[in-house]
Amino acid sequence: MTNELISPKRRIQEFSNSAAFFCVVSFMVFIPISTALMNVFIFLTFTFFLLAGNLKNHIIIAWKNPVSKISFVLFFLLIISLNWTIDSSEAMGILKKYNELWYIAFMLPLFDSNRRRNIGINAYLLSMSVVLIGVYLVFFEIILPIEYSVKGHQQSFTLDGGFASHVITNILMSFTMFIAAQKVVFSRLLLKLPYLILAVFSFYYVLFISTGTSGQILALTLIVLFIVQHTGVRSVLFIPIIFGLIAATAIINKNHLSEIGQNASIQFQIEKLQVRYHHMVSSDTAGNNTRPRIYFNTIKLIRHNPWFGSGIGSYEETFRRNLPESYKAASIAKKNPHNEFLMISIQLGLVGLLLLLYLFYVQGSSSDKLTEKEQKFIAQGLVVLIIIGCMGNSMLLDSREGHFWAFFSALLFSSLNKELQ
Repeated sequence: MTNELISPKRRIQEFSNSAAFFCVVSFMVFIPISTALMNVFIFLTFTFFLLAGNLKNHIIIAWKNPVSKISFVLFFLLIISLNWTIDSSEAMGILKKYNELWYIAFMLPLFDSNRRRNIGINAYLLSMSVVLIGVYLVFFEIILPIEYSVKGHQQSFTLDGGFASHVITNILMSFTMFIAAQKVVFSRLLLKLPYLILAVFSFYYVLFISTGTSGQILALTLIVLFIVQHTGVRSVLFIPIIFGLIAATAIINKNHLSEIGQNASIQFQIEKLQVRYHHMVSSDTAGNNTRPRIYFNTIKLIRHNPWFGSGIGSYEETFRRNLPESYKAASIAKKNPHNEFLMISIQLGLVGLLLLLYLFYVQGSSSDKLTEKEQKFIAQGLVVLIIIGCMGNSMLLDSREGHFWAFFSALLFSSLNKELQ
């Protein structure tokens, strides 16, 4: 009888709300697997979100939430910078890559309960578990790396990157390790074992198999954060012990892999640092492609328009105009400097940089207001991840990393509206 009294419009809205939640979770699931499906599901999420109605209330919720508000203001500033960009041909293409800044606003109301937030977190862990199983099958030579074609584009599944690059996969895997470790602490006894297995295998993959430097730095930082969160001042005792065990494992791992003819990930990073140092101090043109030289060049570029930048999408043109010799010698980083703080500074100047830093500050300070301790700790990990990640990558500009950050920003900080009432 009750169902008969529900109007068709109301039924469509209820279905659309559930469908939007299903699509936003599916969107997250495909971030480490397929960019195309990731984009399809974020589009479907937005479509069902609009069909669900109650748009005015959702706008109020998003605007009252400090994280989504500052994210939208930053995106709006990028739009305004269209008026002074020095490269209008690139402007709209780059602006689209920052869409995740406003995606937070419409994803945020979909995580309106603790149950939905937990579903979102576990869906992410499930997706990364699939990737992890695949890379270990390749690692143990049970299967070979897979190559396949999607609409004429060659794709692959490899040991070092799964379905994506080694940079993206290792960043996401470091956060998987961190969340799984939190779940070991906060979950009921029967669920601790699968989370522990996931934490251990993702930890080993990040540090000893993958060559993604950013993910390895993040993993070590998140391990420190995890210890501090759960032991407080006693962390000064535990941290040296943990890092001693990691160092010992690295040595054992190096010797074992040498015996079977494989390169150790840690050894690879050491050799990479040595090569970068050589190029940086030498006069050869290869030095233009090292991160330190790229960062030094970008800082020089910022000085030309220090307050409001050169506008959205202006990095390459600014580079070409002001440092033509370095631009010609560079084979990488012509589109972005692989550092989000520098990328925003080029486009929006000091004003944009301060706004970006304020956004991360708001996320950090807001995490303390979350009453669910597990989600509070995970949110703190997300803030650490995005800040450190932006130092070595253009995290918001890059599609998968930016969408990943937007999803977890919406999920973890969605409860702020209730906390601030």
